[in-house]
Amino acid sequence: MSRVFAVVPAHNESSSVAHTVTALKGLASEVVVVADACDDNTAERAREAGAIVLERAGRGDKGRALAQGLNLVAQQSPEAEDIVLLVDADTGESAGESIHLVEAVRGGQLDLAIGVLPPAGRHGGFGLVARFARWVLRKHTGRRFRAPLSGQRAVRWSAISRLNALATGFGVEVGMTIDLVRCGARVGEVEVQMSHRFTGRSWRGFLHRGRQGWHVLLASIGLRRVTLWR
Repeated sequence: MSRVFAVVPAHNESSSVAHTVTALKGLASEVVVVADACDDNTAERAREAGAIVLERAGRGDKGRALAQGLNLVAQQSPEAEDIVLLVDADTGESAGESIHLVEAVRGGQLDLAIGVLPPAGRHGGFGLVARFARWVLRKHTGRRFRAPLSGQRAVRWSAISRLNALATGFGVEVGMTIDLVRCGARVGEVEVQMSHRFTGRSWRGFLHRGRQGWHVLLASIGLRRVTLWR
């Protein structure tokens, strides 16, 4: 049976990362947490929960955090049918729901399964960045995606290993989807009952979505600044 490697980017997620790791340990042979420019005890909590922990210094960058985790997975000599599970650290106990993403890939239906989470409702923003990301993906792939920004994904190693670079920051998911579709990978969405912390409609939330939109724009014009397989 194919092995599963989980990669969890985590920026100041000390309150949830241990629950996320515990949930993923039931699914994956290894759980790699990349503590991304943290100034709390995220790394310590992840180690206590049994994860392999990598620590990034400097400015937080989700694309670079994922690349660091993927490069560690590459050192384990994964086989073509092995699966990499990408899960955000704030999903907590609901990370166990990502088994449905793994099954969609392991069953042969998809090479990349993207998790569609329940609607955020009033806890989320106004959906402007998501609509922009859908337009970008429609323009580049000809397809409409319900959850273009979802960080909950399972991808076959033979697919992800064909990529040479990732988009930076919060554009990493949109860039990955575009690049894998162009490589001929079978990409689809799977509903999962996962939850995560919403940024809401505070000034911090709008600042986050502003950065996210900028990174999606950079991904849309083809910038792939994060080199893989060093």
